[in-house]
Amino acid sequence: MFKRSTAVCIIMVTLLVPPIPGTAFAQSSPEPSPRRTAADDTARIEALRSHIAGYIDSLKAIGVEEVFTLGKGGNAPQDPVEKMDAVFRGGFRNPLAHQVHEDAQRWGQATRWRFRDLGEPLITRIEIHKGIHQARWYHGEELVYETPVAVGNPEIGKPTPEGEYHVLYVDFLPISRWKRANVPYGHEYNPYGSRQIPFYRDWTMHGNNDPSALGKDISKGCVRMHNADMLALAELVLAVRTEVHVLP
Repeated sequence: MFKRSTAVCIIMVTLLVPPIPGTAFAQSSPEPSPRRTAADDTARIEALRSHIAGYIDSLKAIGVEEVFTLGKGGNAPQDPVEKMDAVFRGGFRNPLAHQVHEDAQRWGQATRWRFRDLGEPLITRIEIHKGIHQARWYHGEELVYETPVAVGNPEIGKPTPEGEYHVLYVDFLPISRWKRANVPYGHEYNPYGSRQIPFYRDWTMHGNNDPSALGKDISKGCVRMHNADMLALAELVLAVRTEVHVLP
């Protein structure tokens, strides 16, 4: 009688106690995710390269350069005297420039999410080749984009300093000082154009209000790019983590 009761208790305990994880059901564990290969990474970089180039081309196609070089958009006056009077009064407005700014930030957010598997920043190094007036953007060792630049002329300012630096911060709505007033974002007299990215002391990379200057030693020391390029680049870099190499 005792043996029978003991057996019944053992059966009841077995039914009530759940199996210990990792023992009875170990054989049903999910298969590990396949590892990314070098070919996968190459394909992602190629997709990123195409995505960036396509966006910049689209900005140029819709005339975004004119927004920052001709005062195009909104209530921007066309007479030069009126333009500066509007600056002095604080009454200059270029809503189109601000719309471009907002659209670029939305593109950047979507791009960072789409390529989040590549890590941050999406542009890890920028090389400025002064001799050939070219900027090259890299993710790791992969070239992502290249574009013409203007660099410093010591005869009118100072040379662009050679060396290894890094992005200090991104100025998304740069303003500049002119005589007795701040020249606002979107004004064609603002030399910084669409974006400004300081990288060493008072040297910066920035957009421009004169695209014909690109490919020349013509600035007072900074690196100029197309406004369309800067709109994209500002969304792809991170302070400190994006290197800036200025080469001969």
